[in-house]
This record gives sequence, C-alpha cells and structure tokens, in this order.
Amino acid sequence: MQCHSTRRRAPPGLAFAVLGFALAGLPVAGVGAATITLGAGKVSTIFENQPTHSIGRGPAVFIGGDADGSPRRGLIDFNIAANLPATAVITGVELTLYLADVAGAGGSEDATPRTIELHRLTGNWAHGPTALGVTQIEGTDQGFPAIPPSPTWLDRRYLQNQPWATPGGDFQPLTSASTLVGQAIGAAYTWASTPELVADVQAMLNAPSTNNGWVLLNAEEWSPDTYRVFYSQAWDDTALRPRLKISYELAAVPLPAAVWLFGVGLLGLAGTLRPSTSSGRTVFKGRVNNSEMKS
Repeated sequence: MQCHSTRRRAPPGLAFAVLGFALAGLPVAGVGAATITLGAGKVSTIFENQPTHSIGRGPAVFIGGDADGSPRRGLIDFNIAANLPATAVITGVELTLYLADVAGAGGSEDATPRTIELHRLTGNWAHGPTALGVTQIEGTDQGFPAIPPSPTWLDRRYLQNQPWATPGGDFQPLTSASTLVGQAIGAAYTWASTPELVADVQAMLNAPSTNNGWVLLNAEEWSPDTYRVFYSQAWDDTALRPRLKISYELAAVPLPAAVWLFGVGLLGLAGTLRPSTSSGRTVFKGRVNNSEMKS
C-alpha cells in the first residue's frame, strides 16, 4: 500500500483577504504640506464723508482718517476655493501689502505707526469700474463718483438696491489679524498668521459662497491724517501688489486600491469558507474534509 500525501496550498481567496484587511483603510497624505501665494481678486475703498464715492478698481486702497478725521476703509478678497484643493486643511495664512503713501503732505506726513486691522466681511460686494484706468495715487483720497456696481460707504453695490446692513460695511467685530504700519514707502507689511485668520480661510474654502474677504480698518480711523495707502491689484508693478500666502496640508483619504483589495479580500474569504457537497462528503472550497489514502 502506498500512501500519497497531497501538499495543501493556502486558498487564493484567503491570500486576497489577508492583503485586503492589511491595506484597507490605510490613509494617504498626498503631497503633504504645501504653500500657495494668491494675488487679490478685488480691492476697493469706501469713504465715510463721501458716501456715494468709491475706488472700485484704482491703483491703491486707503485705510484711516483724512485731514478732517473721516474714515476710509479698504475691502479686499482672494479666490480661495478656485486655487486650493477642497480637502485642504489650512495651517497658516499671511497677508502682505506694500505701502504706497501716508496721510499728510509737505514734510508733515503722519509719523505715528498705525494699527491696521483685518475683519472678516459678512456681506458680499461688487468689484465696480470706479477709477478704472486711473494711474496716479496723489489727490485721490476722496475717491471718485461711484459707477455701479462699485461698493460705497452705504451700498454693497451702488444703485443696485443692495445696501450694507450697517454703513461702512458688514463685518465681524472680532479682529482676525492686525499689524503696525509705519511710514516706509514701498515697504512690505505683513499680517501674520493667527488662529482667527486660519479659521477665516478654512471657512472660505469649505463654503465658497461665504467668502466675502476682509475689511481693513485703521484702529484710529476717526483721527485726522492717520490713513495709510497700499498698492492694489491694479498697480502696474506686479511685485508690489497684495498677496496672500496660505500653508495647508491635505486631509487623509483612503487608498482607492486598498478599498478595492478589501472588497476582493472579503469575496475571496467568503469563497474560501463556503461549503459544498460532493459525492457524499463535505468539501470546503480549497480543501477536503477527510484525508484520502490511496492504495
């Protein structure tokens, strides 16, 4: 009598199952940390003492009090959702503007550094054509008669029956970021990253319809000759235009291949354990229940 032993092999389905279980659910970090710098989408100025004036597309934005202590406020936004992955997790945000002018003239320019604050806007506004084509900055601190739909002190869109809920703009009272601005013409001033600024950009990414940008306020805007002027996105020197630096990471997502293998593994395991009956004996796919001895 000869005894023939059959070497048993691991069921193919079991191998797929083990591989599927091992890989399924593993996250992928994508490209990891990344940084992007955006140019401004819209920049405008509104004027308290000239409620029907605006600078909708001019070369500069005014922030602070004029010679009579009447505030000017800057509006600025960036197209966040169009430039970042939808799954981005924002980790840092910096706004940089370049100083173009300081209140005062003839050697009597304001010498006191002024705190300029960023507040997130809650009302949307239009980028109208007021001051389109203007190239000079000097002498424009009273703005120009607004051309619809430019924003003004009273209206989000001039003559479009869309007023601000509060004259001067609708914005959150909480300061998202602030910085001290001195008198160095051409110098870069940066609003450093804060938790509030990061939260603003994350919310703008997650819900693009709520991205109305920020209003720039001078903390002493009711004091005479306190305004600061910054170059806008319409300034001819691109190196001096506003920019927003955003640091982010990609949220972990399941590996598509792992999900596929997981499904295949489940099917293979189910096939491995499925019993069947053949010639009066119970057979599992991949092995026989009783030992066979051949003589």
